[in-house]
Amino acid sequence: MSSEKLMRALQFELPGDPKEVLRLRQLSVPMPGPGEVRLAMQLRPINPSDVLQVKGVYGRKPALPAIAGLEGLALVDALGQGVIGFSIGQRVVPLGVQGTWADYVVTPADNLVTIPDGLTDEAAAQVIVNPLTAWIMAVEELKLGAGEWLVQTAAGSVVGRCLIQIAKLRGYKTLNLVRRPEQVAELLSEGADAVLCTDDPKWMDKAQAIVGAKGAAAGVDSVGGSLGGSVAMLLKRDGTLLVYGALSMDPLKVAGGQLIFRTLTIRGFWLTDWKLRTPKIQRDAIISELLEAMSKGQISPPVEAVFPLADFQAAIEKADAPGRSGKVLLAN
Repeated sequence: MSSEKLMRALQFELPGDPKEVLRLRQLSVPMPGPGEVRLAMQLRPINPSDVLQVKGVYGRKPALPAIAGLEGLALVDALGQGVIGFSIGQRVVPLGVQGTWADYVVTPADNLVTIPDGLTDEAAAQVIVNPLTAWIMAVEELKLGAGEWLVQTAAGSVVGRCLIQIAKLRGYKTLNLVRRPEQVAELLSEGADAVLCTDDPKWMDKAQAIVGAKGAAAGVDSVGGSLGGSVAMLLKRDGTLLVYGALSMDPLKVAGGQLIFRTLTIRGFWLTDWKLRTPKIQRDAIISELLEAMSKGQISPPVEAVFPLADFQAAIEKADAPGRSGKVLLAN
């Protein structure tokens, strides 16, 4: 009888709808090589990037068959040769690794972020995608100052809610665009400065009145299409629009005159690219500052529901459903 240790893993052999192409497999537990650490995964968020990768339309495409998942909280399970500074059972998150929707994953030791004691498992599981994306866009990329306006689409998302929380911490103001009227009061109660439902035919007039004649310092868009273009129209001269998602899957629609006569800048932001091009010492300092704020409860990404790994189809369906106020997590 074989004594090989096996693990569960959500694997896909071809791109497609995750509910259809993912299979819960029994695979060999990976062994860490020199300089590597084996992680026992605990909680894994279902992010749009995870779903898009399985569908085959994400910027990072793994060799197939592949195990899904790009983020999660783990416990250090085994150390490869030469690894120091980590102990078995220590809470960590990998800073970008393929295959977190499994019981175990192996990654280089220098790819790990240690989680402080004051942070809950649910918050820690989300650190590396949504809170970090919000923090980098607001603090590092846009460098928003006290009193400046930020306009954002999909404000009810976890990234959107984190941007609202960071605004309270850093002193900038948020104009938040949502699709559902009931989200207006919800986000206002969470500290948003202004919230408008884009179903209101007069939302653009109201938005212009809020940001004033000068306009907003910056915008962030994860929807695209005409809505993303409308955000550009709300920016001040020399303003910047960061595009970090494309939920509508429609091309961003911006009039050339907006770019030319107001000298606007529109550029993409991809967290994976930021991780690759940012020196480790700078990257670690930024993440440490974020973790400190999260440990103090100043930034708290919400959780909608937690599902067992084996119930991935129900979890993905929940994550796709409109009206969520937090992230859906996969547990063990």
